[in-house]
Amino acid sequence: MSGGTSGLVRHFREAFRSTPADALRDWFRAQEELRDRGAEDTARALADELWEMLPHLRFDSAQARARFFHNAAVFFGSPGPAADLGRARLAFRETLDHFSAHADDGWRARALHNLGTAITNLGASPEELREATGYFEEALEWRTAEREIARAVTLHHLGLALRRLAELDLSEAPVLLERSAEAFREAIEIRKRHGLEEGLAASRRELQETLARSA
Repeated sequence: MSGGTSGLVRHFREAFRSTPADALRDWFRAQEELRDRGAEDTARALADELWEMLPHLRFDSAQARARFFHNAAVFFGSPGPAADLGRARLAFRETLDHFSAHADDGWRARALHNLGTAITNLGASPEELREATGYFEEALEWRTAEREIARAVTLHHLGLALRRLAELDLSEAPVLLERSAEAFREAIEIRKRHGLEEGLAASRRELQETLARSA
């Protein structure tokens, strides 16, 4: 998608007012294009506009609204020019409040996993990384052996969060690194059993990184 910053802002302002879910898909593609072009100011302007509009958008159902907020939260919680952990937290809270109230454990676990990922990506303190590991562990209460492909994804990210926490809390580093290795090992077992070669390679690589830091 081409156009100056003001033109893009106007385009998406109208699109979000009309069909928010469809607009968000196009918005994500625009953000990818802006990232590839290095147009950081425009990316941030679009993100700021979406954030201002977010409370006022209209949806067909409360569930559609919760899912939209989740997807927006994932964006704000991902590294990039418009990353904003505070915004991600608020949007995830909207999602979690809805799916907790409606006992949708699958979506709740997904939101907890992605909130943990956002904090792992953007958090900077031991307290934040401990918070992230807590969200992953809570997600694993639903992502059990009966849902082990999703479980492997969360275990992999838990391993990453524990390793980051070890970097920030040196007094607990040996224990945290062992927990990180355990999470990666379980993820490896699951991914190997299901023939998930790409994920398996990633978990093996991260396990070796954790073990190297433990030596």
